[in-house]
Amino acid sequence: MSTDNRSQQQQEEPWSSENSAFPVIPPDSTMRNSLQSPSVSSSSLSSSITSASSAALDVSSIRGNISDQAKRRVMDMLAYYTGAKEESFGVEIARRLQMRSMNVWAASPGNMTARMSRRATEAQTVFDITVTKDMCNPYGTLHGACACYIVDPCSMSAIVVLGAALGVDATGVSQSMNLIWHRPAKIGTKLRAVSTSIFIEGRIRTARVEIMDAETDRLYVSAIHSTIGPKPESEGRLAKL
Repeated sequence: MSTDNRSQQQQEEPWSSENSAFPVIPPDSTMRNSLQSPSVSSSSLSSSITSASSAALDVSSIRGNISDQAKRRVMDMLAYYTGAKEESFGVEIARRLQMRSMNVWAASPGNMTARMSRRATEAQTVFDITVTKDMCNPYGTLHGACACYIVDPCSMSAIVVLGAALGVDATGVSQSMNLIWHRPAKIGTKLRAVSTSIFIEGRIRTARVEIMDAETDRLYVSAIHSTIGPKPESEGRLAKL
């Protein structure tokens, strides 16, 4: 199902977010606008990734149905995981990731298996990045290791957005990553990475990522990324869901 169709079919009834770290509004057409709008400023994202003060982050160009406060916290997370220091691995590539949108959706009213019909059940984030020479193999196409590096922060963003909406610290370290390379992405190709949360329970978090052509939707890479969170402070304290 495309992201456009997905956003149109979401539950319109707002779900309770009283215990949520990320207050949200009901789903609307912002995902469609985010995928079609060319007005997102890469310079604003660059300043977001490197800024030390989350309160000063300009997230006005990032579409989606979550609050600006939530968007700033996700951008802070990205700054942490991609590394603020110049010597950190891949930092120059990470800073080129352009956040387009963040959305959280509640369970569909027709989904009788959803036990939390008024709580968030899925989060999705969208990034853009253009393939440059330093991201390529000797054949001038996106290096497989670079694809893994892109999957890492993009998938984590969706997991963190959903976890915070549920009142859970969903950060963690990688447990496994399974990638499928469908076709090569040539230098100069504008990529779109769509990350969707799959599962958060206990210490395990999982998300899927599709890296596609931003103009044609041709799929280049798909991935499943599983992370594991820190141990609870005590056996009696379990992760909230």
